[in-house]
Amino acid sequence: MTIDPLTVLTTAPPNLSEASVVELLHQHFAIEGRIAPQDSERDRNFLVRHASGQEYVLKISNSAESEEITDLQTTALLHLERMYSDIPLPRVVPTKNGANQARAIADDGRTHTVRLLTWLPGIPLSKIEPRPDLATQLGSALASLGQALRDMEHPASDYPLLWDIKQASQLVPLLEHVADRQSRDLCRRQLEHFVELIEPRLHRCRSQIIHNDLNWGNVLADGVRNDGITGIIDFGDLVKSPLIIDIAVAAAYLCKTGDEPLSDVYEFLRGYHDVTPILPAEIELLPDLMLMRKVQTIVIASWRVDRYPENREYILTSVSHAKQMIATLSKIGTSNIADSINVRLHAPED
Repeated sequence: MTIDPLTVLTTAPPNLSEASVVELLHQHFAIEGRIAPQDSERDRNFLVRHASGQEYVLKISNSAESEEITDLQTTALLHLERMYSDIPLPRVVPTKNGANQARAIADDGRTHTVRLLTWLPGIPLSKIEPRPDLATQLGSALASLGQALRDMEHPASDYPLLWDIKQASQLVPLLEHVADRQSRDLCRRQLEHFVELIEPRLHRCRSQIIHNDLNWGNVLADGVRNDGITGIIDFGDLVKSPLIIDIAVAAAYLCKTGDEPLSDVYEFLRGYHDVTPILPAEIELLPDLMLMRKVQTIVIASWRVDRYPENREYILTSVSHAKQMIATLSKIGTSNIADSINVRLHAPED
């Protein structure tokens, strides 16, 4: 399977009218209901509300994404349905013929893989007031999720994904799209450091299929009681990669402004470490990998906004925060952060 990691992000999302989507639902899933479009970077997703009150999400994959990659995501959800029970996840709804996914032709003639998943109720953690206990829960949940995926194998899992930090060297040709010179030079220095000193050490780390995108927009909470995590969604960046990358991605999104920018990161890592101990060699790499996630955010968004200026606001949503966090983490120093993590994770309990 030969895949260009840039192709999926440069191919237009599926082009279907609402009438076509309604017909697709009826044809493949024998479901009728109201639909509402949902945000997506490269696919087309719809919330489906059946008259019975049951809700689903219809996922129409980008035509540039191979059927094998979509099958990887579907297989992972089916695997987790058997192996993971800590927090609700989307469930695969079979077609009326019993298949896990279908193929559909869009209005422009392109062919797409189509799946129907259960819709999880709740609001994203990004829309509620952050709390240390939620960060700890998030760490425990991701560690348990990783344990459930540990033994899963799939022939398409080790594919080139631009959002996989181990593929960060692929960002170098895209640096020219970062308009701000200071940001561009900063990203270039971080990439050079990664290629020379971090990437070679990743090959010696534990590796498995990982979620790879546990940001607070992909984690749900109860909108009424606000008493904890109620769901994890969006397995679209699932990939086989070093386990520490899964941890670094989630930790990078927990960095914040203020006097204690890493306080939620430490709580998250404590929750993770209590379930799956993070190895000393992995802790050494963690701060640099967190920085690299922020570099990814800046470079990929800058490249995409040049291609899709009409979607500028959505694409650049996280760039300002990414720039702030690179400055903050760089000022603290990655070695100092690693030392601080070690102290907190291995300090004796009271």
